[in-house]
Amino acid sequence: MATTTTAPAAPRFRFRLPESVSVLRERDFRVVWTGQAISMVGTWMQMVAQGILVLQLWNSTFALGALNFANAVPSLIVMLFGGVLADRMEKRRILVVTQAVMMVTALAIGVMVLTGSVQYWMLIAATIVLGVAFGYDMPAYGALMPELVPPEKIGQAVALNSSTFHGTRMVGPAVAAAAVAVFGLAAAYFLNAASFVAVILSLLIIKHRPRPNAGMQHMSAIAGLKAGFSHVRGRPNVRAMLLLTGLNTTFLFPISAVLTPFYVKNVLHQGPGVLGLAWAGSGLGSLLGALVLIWWNQEYRVFRICLGAVVGPVALLILAVTREPLVAIATLPFLSFAFSSQLGLYQTMIQESTPGEYRGRVMSLNGITFNGTMPIAALVASAAAAYAGLPAVILACAVLFALSSAAVLRFAGGGISRVVAESHEEFRALSAEMIGHGGHGQR
Repeated sequence: MATTTTAPAAPRFRFRLPESVSVLRERDFRVVWTGQAISMVGTWMQMVAQGILVLQLWNSTFALGALNFANAVPSLIVMLFGGVLADRMEKRRILVVTQAVMMVTALAIGVMVLTGSVQYWMLIAATIVLGVAFGYDMPAYGALMPELVPPEKIGQAVALNSSTFHGTRMVGPAVAAAAVAVFGLAAAYFLNAASFVAVILSLLIIKHRPRPNAGMQHMSAIAGLKAGFSHVRGRPNVRAMLLLTGLNTTFLFPISAVLTPFYVKNVLHQGPGVLGLAWAGSGLGSLLGALVLIWWNQEYRVFRICLGAVVGPVALLILAVTREPLVAIATLPFLSFAFSSQLGLYQTMIQESTPGEYRGRVMSLNGITFNGTMPIAALVASAAAAYAGLPAVILACAVLFALSSAAVLRFAGGGISRVVAESHEEFRALSAEMIGHGGHGQR
């Protein structure tokens, strides 16, 4: 009798993610990250439309700065308490509410723009509402993400979130330019409102994670704030990173994000087409900075921070002196790269080395240095530009950032090398403790 042999089945093809982004294998993180990416595209679309709308209503850099200031004030008021709330309540519930508020606000502005009833004061009022929502949203989101991944993947999670924030600056402005050209400014607001559906659904899909902080349950909000301040006061490396974050958002980000519409219109004397290219180029530089964080998360951190501190002021100097659109468009990616590469590293080190029970409050302080410092700086810069001209302001920002960042990198926290080393040691100690307790990012 003839014998038959069965050939072994050919192995099925399986796609494996590179190790640098293996955090996407974590289902809940992948779901939330995807929803956030969609929402951020809409956010950048609205920012482009808002810049154009403000200049139509009131052609002044001060109008742009005042609008961002109106966002900063309520954020500064509520963000510290938002951090306390994030350490006390279920973070997902907070985020669903804040995202819904932002969605309704974008929809309301879109309706006003469509009907032609929008006025500048209405934008101020809507921005105040957004500032309050963001004051609770930012600490809760920053504290939730590490809970969705193993401790050794926190750096990857922060890097991918950074790439989302900066990389969508390439997509959002390009889509906004096309949508506004075809359908008008209201389209950008409506599309942004629709994008919030994705992030709300992602929050509802993930597993329920009630992780109350036992030590916070019977502590007043003021006592919780004091405990958070005491924690940061005892960590000079965190204080140094918060200070460096503040310098970046004071001198670099307002030029690359807030004042770009005025720069294109009144310095380069160009229209929406060049503005869209400028936004896209800036987004490209930010994305590259975030990708470097993904590829070399633990490597060359001191060198990369110092490199960003040099590239940033050099790019500002070029923007201050050039009047050629192509030169400016080619320079903006370097400015954004300097900003995103530094901030991504600071946020990674803060998240990695902060215990879970303090993460909401520490992230609220980090949010204040970003969302609080930048709009105030933008208001001051816009007011100064109205008096001395935007090129002079850009030049001053270059000089002040170079001098102040050099001093902080040399002396704060014992110097940047010591700051990086201490943060890494804290991360290793926390990782060992969390793995010992079988937790994901929460002690």
